Amino acid sequence: METGMTDRDAENQSNPVREKTLLTRLCSLADYFTGTIKPLERWLARKPYPLCFVNACCRAFGQPIFLNNPISGLIIMVGLFVQSPWQACCGILGLFVAQLTAVAMRQPKGAVDSGGVAFQGLLTGLVIPALTRVTEWHGLLLLPIIFSSIFSAILASALGNLLGKWGLPAFNLPFNMATFIFVAASGPENPYFGPAPSATDLKAADVARLDQTTANDTGEPISWVLILQAIPVGIGQCYGCDNLITGCLMALAMLICSPIIFLHGVIGSILGALTGLAMAAPLSDIYAGLWGYNSVLTCASVGGFFFVLNWPSHLTALFSAIFAAAVKGAMSAVLMPAGLPEIAFPFCITAGLFLLVTSESKLLMRVPMDKITWPEDHRRRYNPRGVANAQEGEALEVT
Repeated sequence: METGMTDRDAENQSNPVREKTLLTRLCSLADYFTGTIKPLERWLARKPYPLCFVNACCRAFGQPIFLNNPISGLIIMVGLFVQSPWQACCGILGLFVAQLTAVAMRQPKGAVDSGGVAFQGLLTGLVIPALTRVTEWHGLLLLPIIFSSIFSAILASALGNLLGKWGLPAFNLPFNMATFIFVAASGPENPYFGPAPSATDLKAADVARLDQTTANDTGEPISWVLILQAIPVGIGQCYGCDNLITGCLMALAMLICSPIIFLHGVIGSILGALTGLAMAAPLSDIYAGLWGYNSVLTCASVGGFFFVLNWPSHLTALFSAIFAAAVKGAMSAVLMPAGLPEIAFPFCITAGLFLLVTSESKLLMRVPMDKITWPEDHRRRYNPRGVANAQEGEALEVT
């Protein structure tokens, strides 16, 4: 009888070890470009401030869609220049102004280094040109962008303190308020900063040439090709961009940083467009992604970013995306006659309400605000089934 271990038995026992080692190496390699890129954070810990400032600005480009990743931020910046060099420059100006304001106000280091304040100025600089009818490279528009970006940074601090008492983030509410105040104050008859026209109408001849069309309640033909294009365009509209290539680049940035955010962003854009169709919204608005971006932001925030991803939080994210589109329709009906945009207020309202929902179920779990990183890391650090004692000092916040 053989009592020793054969070579085959030894090889079979070593295979799991090899597979585990390979998986560990792959995960270590992924740390250099996914998530928050922790190796870069450690490397910058003792580096001169100019390097940290550049890193913070790159991260700020991704923060509007919950991406704290400088590589994703650079991809998004390229997409912005594809959309419009003028609009991209305005956004960068707003970003720099907001970042410098945050530094001057001595805001928390974590918020400054991650671009958590600067992105409010970025969005302000991007959206103000999109909402006005001035031509490109209109230097006078830089003044309201600068002042509104400073105001957005101040609002970020104030609203962060106020909403933090209820365990809520400020989202992009500071940018919404600063931009809305400017648009409302300038008025529709302003010769310098009047509102831009609505989404460009599609030519009837172009629509007629498209196959697979049907009719909605208004009798207009629905182009499913343009509905498909509206999915990435809806992601791009989170930055006020309606260019298809720009939207695709932003979707790629999502995928690199967090596949979970990418998945929920795409689903949110689809649900937003379908909700717009169900509500007989103007097809030009749906094709331009205007019915998608609020749902993109809401679905991504609920589905893994602020909640630990599991089936209950995933289904909650889907419902929140539909609800955000419905809120967008309601706000548009109220504000459009006055010539005012709803911007991303529907996202802020919907996401805030869903984050305030309480439940005795341990399956629907909020990530503590001071522990938020990225969805995949949340799933690693927290047990998605709600088992207690996940880790000492990292207790789950059950809502």
